[in-house]
Amino acid sequence: MKKNSSYKNTLQFPDQGKKTIFKTGCFLTFFFMLFFLYHPAFVTFLDQKLYDAIHSSLTHRGTPQPVIVDIDDQSLETHGQWPWSRDLLASLCTVILQASPQAVGIDILLSEPDRTSIHLALKTLKKRSGITIPLETASDTMFDNDLNLARVLQKGPFILACKFLRQKGNSLPPALLPLDATMISQDISTDSLQRFPPWKGILSPLPRFLKASQGSGFVNALSDSDGIIRKIPLITAYKGKFYPNLSLATLMLAIGANKVFIKNDSTGITSISIKNFTIPVSSQGQMLLHFRKTSSPFITLSAGDLLQGKINPDIMKNRIVLIGTSASGLGDNHSTPLDQYFLGVGVHATAMDNILNQNILSRPSWAMGMEWALVFLTGLISTLMLVYLNSWFCTFTLIVMTISFWFMELLFLQKMHIFISVTYPFITLFVNFLLLSVFRFRMEEKKMIQRTKDMVAAQNLTIIGITSLAATRDKETGMHIRRTSIFVKILANRLRRAPGYKNRLNNHTIEMMFKSAPMHDIGKVGVPDAVLLKPGKLTENEFKEIQKHTEHGWHALEDAEKISGIHEETSFLKVSKEIIRCHHEKWDGSGYNQGLKGEEIPLSARLMAVADVYDALTSKRVYKDSFDHTKARDIIVEGRGSHFDPDVVDAFLEEQEKFKKVAIEMADK
Repeated sequence: MKKNSSYKNTLQFPDQGKKTIFKTGCFLTFFFMLFFLYHPAFVTFLDQKLYDAIHSSLTHRGTPQPVIVDIDDQSLETHGQWPWSRDLLASLCTVILQASPQAVGIDILLSEPDRTSIHLALKTLKKRSGITIPLETASDTMFDNDLNLARVLQKGPFILACKFLRQKGNSLPPALLPLDATMISQDISTDSLQRFPPWKGILSPLPRFLKASQGSGFVNALSDSDGIIRKIPLITAYKGKFYPNLSLATLMLAIGANKVFIKNDSTGITSISIKNFTIPVSSQGQMLLHFRKTSSPFITLSAGDLLQGKINPDIMKNRIVLIGTSASGLGDNHSTPLDQYFLGVGVHATAMDNILNQNILSRPSWAMGMEWALVFLTGLISTLMLVYLNSWFCTFTLIVMTISFWFMELLFLQKMHIFISVTYPFITLFVNFLLLSVFRFRMEEKKMIQRTKDMVAAQNLTIIGITSLAATRDKETGMHIRRTSIFVKILANRLRRAPGYKNRLNNHTIEMMFKSAPMHDIGKVGVPDAVLLKPGKLTENEFKEIQKHTEHGWHALEDAEKISGIHEETSFLKVSKEIIRCHHEKWDGSGYNQGLKGEEIPLSARLMAVADVYDALTSKRVYKDSFDHTKARDIIVEGRGSHFDPDVVDAFLEEQEKFKKVAIEMADK
């Protein structure tokens, strides 16, 4: 069977211009795909703000899990300034232990000895002065606050805070042990380990505290470039080993998990698992935080009230407890997508709450690939829109796609807990749409300019054709219509300088008058030759027949205007009709055919009246000889205010030399 040659495997474009738009759109799309690989700062900023806006729309499941014991301003007012003595912290921990909590994470760095301890003060005194004061009569804990706290820590499920440093610090104490981690899929690669920050040291708790506690976790915050915390590192690497953060270490103690399973692939770490919980993380061990909407979502107890017995400690029974500070000046507040000021310990509480309630957000390794594909599809669709659709459909599609992107990101976060950024497709859509629209507009503008030029040329051709037709009836009319057109333009350009005419006579209006002036006598085509070409004086009836040429011409253009559908007020036909019908009207109302007077006569017709009479006077006709310029000028001046508009006559007098020159150079041959 013969194949139909009309079928082609290529896109068919309406015209070459649309093909150019398609090529430009494809170029912009591939440019964006490469550009976004570099993650420009301004795009990252927009991405963060869009994420925050959508984050505020998310819902949560489960009840808030950890209980926070807050050392707030009220606690400091009651029990003294910060830092508290270790015996006061020991008292607070003792109260918490009475409630039998599952685990207690202390978000306070205990890296230095308590300088308020009497034991330490006596040592300092001995070192400086050599004086020794015996303490045989007192117990050790009475004079050594650190020892007192260590003994309390030894009694309960406490996890202490440490902090990794980018500069050298103290070496890892024996008690600060790495995670018991098992790799899944494949061995951890050197490249994956290098994705973690290059820590140089650690700020750890005192050895006696570490030995007494159940473990430790780092508290390093991880804010984005705009200072907002959106994720938290659950693990980090140091010297080839993994270490948990405070929230992970506390949670592991609470649920009885002593081993972590770390899953990785070619992109690095993808998730960590403890008991029945699998937590998706980035290649740097970071977990996206799912903040609750309220600024204080967790049960928060004042440390001062607990110490004074104002709160029943049973609230903490079988719960995870975190001890932190919110007092002014301690600087443990952070900005989150939902709050400008959020407790630092609340960030750890949020991480545990997300894991326990399975409200974990994730950004899988394939997310960037999907975003890249969305950029490609968005660029292609927006390009095809501007190639094939009109402006209304393009705008409608733009709105639909914008709303769809928003709901797509919200759906992924809300239903699947996966973060797919639509910022890059958003930017591609809008920039592509904007640039290609400008490009398309410019192309249409060029086409419009060309169509306008073609239309003007057609108008000029029409005028020449009609006036040439009139000239075939009356040979004297040929040069007459050319001279009068120039006279009208000379008068209009002079009159526009006079007060009150600047806004009425602009370049466009004058050009319309110049082009329309040759039409003023086309109605003579309807006058019989016996009357039109009669060499002698016309009878009264013949003169009335001649007068009808204004109505003949006006009706001809009126019918043409109706048939063509042109109804614009600025149309050259409008000006032509004014000149044709009214150029024989007189300023005092004695003209024909309507008896108009003064300002009732269109300005174009008033200009034509002077131009027509001057040319008639200075030209030879079958019924008269030509007058010289001086006599013609005197006749026009004599008609000032009766036959002619005084302002137009004044303009004529100012430009009379130009009239005289045109009359000589373009005289009838």
